[in-house]
Amino acid sequence: MTSMLPRRPESEQARSLVRSIVVTLESIAGPDQIWKRGVVHRGGPHYRLRGLIGPVSIGEDECLMLGTLIGRFRPAHCFVIGNGFGLSSAFIAKMMEANGGLSVTTLDSKVEGDGERCFDTAETLRVRMACRILRNEHGVSPHDVERTAGGLSYDLIFIDGDHAHPQPTLDFHGVQHLLAPSGILLWHDYWLAGVAESVTEARRNGYCCVKVNSSCEMVFGARDDSVFRDIEALFEDAVTPRPRRHPWARFMLSRSFLWATLSSHLKSRTRH
Repeated sequence: MTSMLPRRPESEQARSLVRSIVVTLESIAGPDQIWKRGVVHRGGPHYRLRGLIGPVSIGEDECLMLGTLIGRFRPAHCFVIGNGFGLSSAFIAKMMEANGGLSVTTLDSKVEGDGERCFDTAETLRVRMACRILRNEHGVSPHDVERTAGGLSYDLIFIDGDHAHPQPTLDFHGVQHLLAPSGILLWHDYWLAGVAESVTEARRNGYCCVKVNSSCEMVFGARDDSVFRDIEALFEDAVTPRPRRHPWARFMLSRSFLWATLSSHLKSRTRH
């Protein structure tokens, strides 16, 4: 884990929005906060619904990164694979709406954790946060991509569904034709092997990719050279993604669940 956080351009608007979403989510579902100092790099915290091993949200630091990206590129349409309980999609939708965005569409299979509970939480969060441009859909990638995409050309596509190979690569092939020529692809959890495989496949298909050392590592990909250069300039810790195995990945995920469960149990006993 790195010893210090790199400086990144962040707006007070983005910070305030993250806080508002987390507070609203707490009023809906009382989620557990985990990885308070980050996972692979310093950052976080992340959240998950109480009692579930997954899904786990992106980190608050990663929301701020997305806010920086959205403020710079002002995407009109965004497509998200893997929505969990809706923290990242609510943030993206509100930031895009504030920057002239028109639509955010999510596609989630409901297979991780308690899928119905997660989907219902995401829907409640969407309503409570008044996410006017957000639409949450149930389906499987890549089979249901065309049905939910609605024939739009997307400026931002976020791949954050099943992280096990080959699913992230299937997701990439399922959505890349939807990406506008100057659009941006985004992967979360590059530290996991299946996601790294997907990024490698994208590079084979002509995408320039750059990794930013957020809590769980995010990778941005673009086919337009000027867009790619602008992304590189946006984050001072941007580097070329290099595949490598993280031998502690499964252990870290399991440990976080066990620790959060134990902490919750101890707090419950203390209250009683």
